[in-house]
Amino acid sequence: MDPKEEEKLIHISSLVLHEMRGSLSDEDRLFLEGWLQESAMNKHIYQRCLDEAQRRKGYASLQQFEKQRNFESIKAKLSFRSSKSRQGLMKRLWPYLAAASVLLALSVVWYWNQDNSRPVQTHLGAVNDRLPASRQAIITLSDGRQYVLNRDEKQVVIDGSGIRYDDGHKVASINAAVSAKIETPRGGTYDVTLPDGTQVKLNAGTILSYPTVFAKDRREVSLWGEAYFEVKKRKDQPFMVHTQNQQVQVLGTHFNINAYPTATQTKTTLLEGKVQVKELVKGQKVTLLPGDQSVNTGTELIKHPVNIQQEIAWIYGKFNFDGKSLRQVMDELSRWYAIDVIYKGDVPDVSFFGGTFRTSKLSTILKILKDQDLSYHLTDDGKLIIEKSDPKEQKGGQ
Repeated sequence: MDPKEEEKLIHISSLVLHEMRGSLSDEDRLFLEGWLQESAMNKHIYQRCLDEAQRRKGYASLQQFEKQRNFESIKAKLSFRSSKSRQGLMKRLWPYLAAASVLLALSVVWYWNQDNSRPVQTHLGAVNDRLPASRQAIITLSDGRQYVLNRDEKQVVIDGSGIRYDDGHKVASINAAVSAKIETPRGGTYDVTLPDGTQVKLNAGTILSYPTVFAKDRREVSLWGEAYFEVKKRKDQPFMVHTQNQQVQVLGTHFNINAYPTATQTKTTLLEGKVQVKELVKGQKVTLLPGDQSVNTGTELIKHPVNIQQEIAWIYGKFNFDGKSLRQVMDELSRWYAIDVIYKGDVPDVSFFGGTFRTSKLSTILKILKDQDLSYHLTDDGKLIIEKSDPKEQKGGQ
């Protein structure tokens, strides 16, 4: 979808919300009425947006749509067709994508105050902006050498023969270095191929360390942050991932680990194969099958079935806000947009459902999350200040 169209749909969803809450300004009302007059489809979308059951149903349908991989199929077709045929396909799909986008935006912002079940309203006062995360990473070898990776490359290979990009371009020799550490900063992601051919996607603010040559009887790596692994199957050489409070052992499988040091839980989600998770305090163990997730609190290890698409939304370029608190959502935004979030005063505890695209600018995300009881202000040095709004500033709506 064209970024301008996405911005417009998000703006429309915001106006519809303000109208439902009785806070729509005269100027915004004229804009909304103009949009309604553009087409019968717009009026149809508008009527569906007024119905809460339709909003929830629309979002549930969108989740099912993605679960069946139709959305990914459409994106693939849009990516690989010629520009002319791509434009034709987009024209035919546009009414459906428009409806889905508006309903998705509404599902994101329609959240509730947990204390009194009344809609909490936020207000965006940010003039500055932040671009989404890009390909950034630094490699540090055990002998102290450091290399900043090229932003234009997608993937790096680090093994006994050296450091090189997936196109074969060499970065450096390993020489005497026996281990390597690849680190993505906040606002950065990168893909890496390990010495055994295992593929790893690193989320923002993540560190992965491992030997340049694996031992003959095992493959061991250490992780701080979040990463998705597609492990090369080797029957006699188990693969182990060590985090701060657990270890995961596999032979060959696809799984995701979320183990940020600042988080209260470590989550391991299995997509394919079979893994054993062991927490390090009591020695508890659980075995995961596809669709299972283990949650390690540091003192307890449990497992339960999950919606995989939601849990690994970041791999598909999405944010998943389902069931997350304001602080959890802001922690994700902090890493993805490289900002520091500061809370001032008594900030209401709110929870979200829905999600949006990680390719959006920060201002777009904040428009989706905006409401009039909270004020967001982004400073020049990358600090996002959140506080309760002054009721006097809300007069006349947004």
